[in-house]
Parts: sequence; structure tokens; C-alpha cells
Amino acid sequence: MQAPDTDNRYVRIAVMFLLSLTVFAGACATAIHWLAPVHRTMDLIIPPAATVLFGGLIVALIRRPRWVIGIARIALAAGALALAAPAWLYTLQATLTPGVQLIDLLPPVSSLFVVFLVMLMIFIPGRLAFFAAALCWALVALPVLAYLLLHPLELWSPRGSDLMMAYGPVSILVVVLLPVQRGLASKIRRLASERQRMEVMLHRDPLTGVQSRLLGERMLREALAEAAPAGVIMLDLDRFKSINDTYGHPVGDRVLQAVASGCKELLRENECISRWGGEEFLVIVPNVDAPGLQQVAERLRSAIARLPVAPVRQVTASFGTTLIRPGDTLDTVLQRADQALYRAKELGGNRVEAGPVAGAGSTHSSG
Repeated sequence: MQAPDTDNRYVRIAVMFLLSLTVFAGACATAIHWLAPVHRTMDLIIPPAATVLFGGLIVALIRRPRWVIGIARIALAAGALALAAPAWLYTLQATLTPGVQLIDLLPPVSSLFVVFLVMLMIFIPGRLAFFAAALCWALVALPVLAYLLLHPLELWSPRGSDLMMAYGPVSILVVVLLPVQRGLASKIRRLASERQRMEVMLHRDPLTGVQSRLLGERMLREALAEAAPAGVIMLDLDRFKSINDTYGHPVGDRVLQAVASGCKELLRENECISRWGGEEFLVIVPNVDAPGLQQVAERLRSAIARLPVAPVRQVTASFGTTLIRPGDTLDTVLQRADQALYRAKELGGNRVEAGPVAGAGSTHSSG
């Protein structure tokens, strides 16, 4: 199935999108700080450095898409440093410098911190995400919250209240919701796995491993809808009931498995075999004419006759073939193949009988 590849592609797209947004935000922050009337050293260093770093990560992701998780974690580590550095520097500066307020110094990055925590939850596995979130909260949010609690005038200002909510209840709520997010992700994975298992059950015969009748019918309908020539082979094991009666059903199951495996190995990738029911199988051969279809059936008949399935002395099968005609339906094709198979049975089995070509009689080959 293609689910894993599809999931990886979505992850790469998401990481590329986030990196691109970060580069854009860093470039905008760089321009704003350079154009501002007051230049602060930290504001002039971090945004351009982050822009260059995340731009390099985009290039790395394009050239090495398999590194997507590692690139995402490097981006998270860089983001944590970029958020923690101004939080500590400006908090210390506001604490040690009379007349300087943190609400005037700290860049507007509180909303980015909440987004950062969400990304942390996505890309850090299991319980490690708790420790990573707690560490980042202590590095980024805790010094700001401690400062605001010690400076009530700044705390009750509009900017102070916004910082308190973003770094306090909102951040904690994001971390608390981590188990819910993990549970939902696990539930989605289980549902996807169950759906995949059900699809396999619907499309594969559980005993022989070849396609199920349901998928065989669908493939035959698709062949009927196409204009390209195609043929159908119906095969039925000879005297299979006596094999079950003589040697038991476990031996009969091994015979079915050996026949299905032997036929599947001889068929090309675009030729499909499905278990039609009991000891009967249906083969669809695209892009074939009457002689080619006859050769495919004869090759399968000969291979089955040589199969060693102990303790059965020999396994043989009878074959009926027919080409798909313009205007055919599922019933008409199967009816002709079944009639040809019936003739092969009447003639002693272990042989191939062809259904009538339009305007001609039947042909056959003996085993």
C-alpha cells in the first residue's frame, strides 16, 4: 500500500511550508528592525541569522527529502534558541536597568512560542515531548512570567496581560492537550491500519494469496470497458473432490496454494489470476490474440501437471479460454469460458479448450 509514502510526502510538504513561513517572517522582522528608529543588537542579529539558517534547511530538505524529521528537529532547536535568547537578555536588561520596561523591549514573539510548542508536539516522539515542552517553557516563558509577577504595573498593562496569557495558561493548555493529540494520532493510525487490513481481505484470497473473486470481477469489468483486445482463461482442478476425500482437506488446501503460486509465477505483471470459487480460478490476459491466449493457457496447464504436491501423485486442471468481443458483458464472457471449460472436462480433463471465435468453431489442444 501507499499510505506510508503518502504520509511522508505530507510531512515534507508541512515542514517545507513551515520553513518557508519562518524564512518570510525572519526576513520581515529583519527589515522592520533595520528600519526602526531604535536599533537593539539582539534584534539585529537573531532575525537575519534565523532567515539564513532556515533558508539553508529548505535547501537541505529539497536535496535530501529523507532527512525531513531530522531537519524539522534542527529547526525546532534553532527556534528554541531564537525564542530563549531575547527572553533572558531583555528580562535581565529590564531587571537591572532602572526605567527600562520589559514590555517595551521584548519582541512580539509570544504567539510564535505557542506555535513552536505545537510543532514540538508533532515532531518529538512519545514522552520525550513532555520533557522538551517543559524545558522550552522554562527557558522561554518562565523568566518573562517571573519578571511580570514581580512588576505588577507592567503585568496589568495590555502588553503585559497578553504576555501573561500566552506564556502562562495558553502554553500550559497546549502542553496538557499533548496526550489528547497523541491519542487521536494513534487512533487514526489504528483506523488506517484496519482499513488497509480490510482492503487486503477484500482483494486477496486468504488461502491462496491470489486476487479475490471481488477484485477479479472488477478487473474483468475494466477489461470489458477498454477497447484493447484481451482474453479470459477459466481453469478448474480435475477430480479435486477425490483429493479431499482421499488425503483430507489440509492436503487439498496445499494443492490449491501450490496451483495458485505456480500460476502466479508464470504470469506477467499485467496478467492477473483470481480464485473464482472452490478449486476454480480465473485469469485475465490483456493485449492478446487467440493463439497467444492459447499459449498462456497451455503453459499454465503444463506447469500444473508437473507440480509436486505430496502425497498426491499428480495434479491436473482443465482450461476454457475465450477472447473478449465488442459488446460483451461479464455474463457473456464468463458463459463462453465456462462452456469451453465444460468441454475440456467432458473430454477427460488436463486439456485446454477454446471458446468459439465469432463466425468459427472451437479449437482445442490435448494434454
